[in-house]
Amino acid sequence: MENQNPNQNFQPYQPPYPQQPQWPPVLPDFFTGKREVIFAALLAVFSVALWNNILFGGLNLGAAVAVVAVLCCSFVYLLCSGRRPDWYTGTMLLFGILAAAGFARSDDGFVKFVAATFILITANLSFCLMAGQNRRPAGGVTSLLDAPRAFFMLGFGGMGRASRGLANAVKNAGTAGKRGGALALGLIVAAPVVIVMVFLLMKADAAFEGLMDLLPQLNVAEAIVSLLFGLFCGFLLYTRSVALHRSERPAPVGKGSFRGWEKLTVNTVLVAVCLVYTVYLLSQIAYFSGGFSGILPEGYTMAEYARRGFFEMAQLCAINLGVIWLACGLVRKTPKTPLFTRILCLFVGLVTIFLVCTASAKMLLYIGGYGLTRLRVLTEVIMVFLGITTALVCVWLFVPKLPYMKIVMVLALVLTVAVLWVDVDTLVASYNVSAYQAGRLKEIDVYYLAELNSSAVPWLQVLTEDPNPRVARLAAAMLRSRDGAISDFRGWNWSAAEAWEILKQYWNT
Repeated sequence: MENQNPNQNFQPYQPPYPQQPQWPPVLPDFFTGKREVIFAALLAVFSVALWNNILFGGLNLGAAVAVVAVLCCSFVYLLCSGRRPDWYTGTMLLFGILAAAGFARSDDGFVKFVAATFILITANLSFCLMAGQNRRPAGGVTSLLDAPRAFFMLGFGGMGRASRGLANAVKNAGTAGKRGGALALGLIVAAPVVIVMVFLLMKADAAFEGLMDLLPQLNVAEAIVSLLFGLFCGFLLYTRSVALHRSERPAPVGKGSFRGWEKLTVNTVLVAVCLVYTVYLLSQIAYFSGGFSGILPEGYTMAEYARRGFFEMAQLCAINLGVIWLACGLVRKTPKTPLFTRILCLFVGLVTIFLVCTASAKMLLYIGGYGLTRLRVLTEVIMVFLGITTALVCVWLFVPKLPYMKIVMVLALVLTVAVLWVDVDTLVASYNVSAYQAGRLKEIDVYYLAELNSSAVPWLQVLTEDPNPRVARLAAAMLRSRDGAISDFRGWNWSAAEAWEILKQYWNT
C-alpha cells in the first residue's frame, strides 16, 4: 500500500473578509431624458454664440443676448424639473438679467467686466439655492461659498456622470435616437476638420478660393476658437445644472471641533481697536467736521483734504467690516455671541458709518470744486455700499435672524445695474460740462473728457459751440481724432452707436 501524506489535501482555513469598497467610489450616472438632451443642445448653441461674441465682439449687444439666453435656459430647465425659486433667488436672477442687458447700453469695459464676474457668482448661487443644494444658510456671509461649490465641485466634478448619462440616453433611445446622437457627434467632430480643410484648399487653389469668396466670409480661427470654448463651456453649464437637479441633497456644514476663541481674547482685541478709534476721533474731530461744514482745515488744499480723508477711510471701512465678521465668527458662543462682544462690534460699526459719511461729505466738497472723475464716482458707489452693509450688520448683531446677506447681495446687484445703465462716463461728462457752462467749475478738462469712452462724445460735441474759442477748437479736434466705427452687431452698444453718428459728421470736415 502506497504511503499517503496526511497533509496532502489539507487547505488552511481562510475566514471570509468583507469586500473592500472601491476608492474612489463610482457614483451612478445622472439620469438623462428628453428634457436633458434638449437642454444640452440649446446650451451648446447658446454657449458657442456667447464665446464668439465675448472673444470677437466684446461685452456688448451680442454678449448681452447670449448671456440672457444662457441664464434663461438654465432657469427654465430647473423650473421644469420641479425646482421653484423664492423671492431671493428670483430677485438675484432678475437683476442679473438686467445687468447682462446693460452690456448693450454701456461702453464701459471695466464696469462690464466687473458686472460679468458678479453675474457669474450670483447666477451660480441662485441656481444652487433654487435646487436646494446649498450647504450653508442663505442669509449669512458664508453662503457665498456655495457659488464656487456649484460651479467647480458640481460642474467639473460631475462631468463624467453627465457624459455617461448622455451616452446611455443615446443607447436607450432606439434606432432614431442612436442615429440622431451619432449625427450630432459627427457634426461636432467634423466642423473644425471641415473648416481647416476649406482654409487650406483656398490657400492652395485660386479657383476654389474664388468659389468660396461667393459665400459669406468665414474666419477660420474665429470659428474654431468659438467652437472649442463654447462647447466646453456649454457642457460645463449643462453638467452644473443637471448635477444641481440630480445630485443628492448635501448635508449642512457642521460646526466641527472648533468651539471658538475665549471671549476674553476676542474682547481684548476689540477693546484695543475701540480705544484707538476713540483717541483718533477725539484728536481729529475738527478735521473730520470740516467736510460737513464746507470749511477746509488750515494748511490744506481742497484736493489734499479730500484725497487724504477719502481713500484711507474707504480702506478702514472695509477692514472694520472684516473685524466685526471675524470677531462674531471666532468668539465662543454660549449659545449666543456674548453681549459685550456685540456692544464692542456695534461701536466699531457706528465708527465705520461715521467714517463713511465723513469721507462722502469730503468727496462732495471736492467734486464741487473740481468736478467728477471715474474714480470719484466708483469709489462713492463703493462707500454707499459699505455704509449700508455696515448698518445692516449693526442691526444683525442684535437681531441675529435678520438675513442681512440677502439684502446685501440684492443691494450689490441693484448698484451694478444702476452703474451700468446710468453709465459712469456719461455721468462724468454731463456733470462736468453742465457745471462748467453754469459757472460752478472755472475750467473744463477737455483732454480728460477725450480719454473717456464713447459716452462722452455727445458732451464733447456740446463743447464745440462753447463761447471760449480755445475750448471749442480743442473739443472739435478731439472728435476728429476719435475712431468709433462698429464692425457688426456683436460690438454694438447704445453709447457707441450714438457716438458714431456724431463722429461721422466730424470725419467729413
